[in-house]
Amino acid sequence: MAKPKKISTLNQSIWPYVSPRYWPIWFGVGIAWLLAHLPWKLQRFLGKQVGRLLHKISPRRRNICLTNLKLCYPTMSQNERKQLAQKHFESMGMGFFEMLISWFFPVEHTAPRVTFSGEALLKKTFDQEKGCVIIGGHFSSIDLCGGQMTRFVKVHPIYKLQSNPVLNWIMERQRERTFEKTIERSNMREVVKTLKSNRAVWYAVDQDYGRKASVFAPFFGINCATIAHIGKVSRITDAPVLLYDYYRTETGYHISLQETPEGFPYPDDVDNAIAMNKMMEQLINTKKEQYFWTHRRFKTQQNEADKDPY
Repeated sequence: MAKPKKISTLNQSIWPYVSPRYWPIWFGVGIAWLLAHLPWKLQRFLGKQVGRLLHKISPRRRNICLTNLKLCYPTMSQNERKQLAQKHFESMGMGFFEMLISWFFPVEHTAPRVTFSGEALLKKTFDQEKGCVIIGGHFSSIDLCGGQMTRFVKVHPIYKLQSNPVLNWIMERQRERTFEKTIERSNMREVVKTLKSNRAVWYAVDQDYGRKASVFAPFFGINCATIAHIGKVSRITDAPVLLYDYYRTETGYHISLQETPEGFPYPDDVDNAIAMNKMMEQLINTKKEQYFWTHRRFKTQQNEADKDPY
């Protein structure tokens, strides 16, 4: 059976999505709205409980997480990996509530809980008037912290359309409310416009997008498919590349923008992929439990005849 085509809903009204076939989804959205309005500390508590429950009832995701941890941290004991996996699921549970906050509240709602570092670097970067490419990874607070970044930099994130049209309708409007502009990941023309208007584009560079869009480079010592076009994007306007870090703290969230290694991006795509994966490793190692370990990072094998480890 063919997969449903993913299309943007930005130019569509809500009326096609209020038919009875979508009522269960809207019911779930209503529950999500209620959950988003719970007190922040209660959300954190409930998020941990949701994560613990998912850890118990989702053997497939648990296996992906443990497989990734075994591949990336071979010297870590089995007991340590199990403990880290449970903390990861708790973190993802908290991330679920943070996603709901980003859906139903403006960025000002969480702003008092967010700290930021990198103001001087941002000014130096945009004074060049070449735009900026921001690269980062997938951590469990990505939705909330991604919205908060707009308070400090005019950034146009690259996003992927969802197959569920109701969720697409909600998420595209949430992004439209939060960001000056968003760019569907296949729309390179809009990426060029953004850079030439001295704005930033934001790519998450740590997931497996398949063989066609990738080169292979070590990630925690294991070759994996890594997106290949960051150097090409940067060279459109000779735009500098900054590293985006963000994480959950005991009292809120911290966001930072940092310089990438001197000379990055390099002329060679593989060299760029190697450098990006090293940067991702450094970000991950400071907050292992918050990383997206349930993504099949090694699903595309360099040798097509080899089976993936999952």
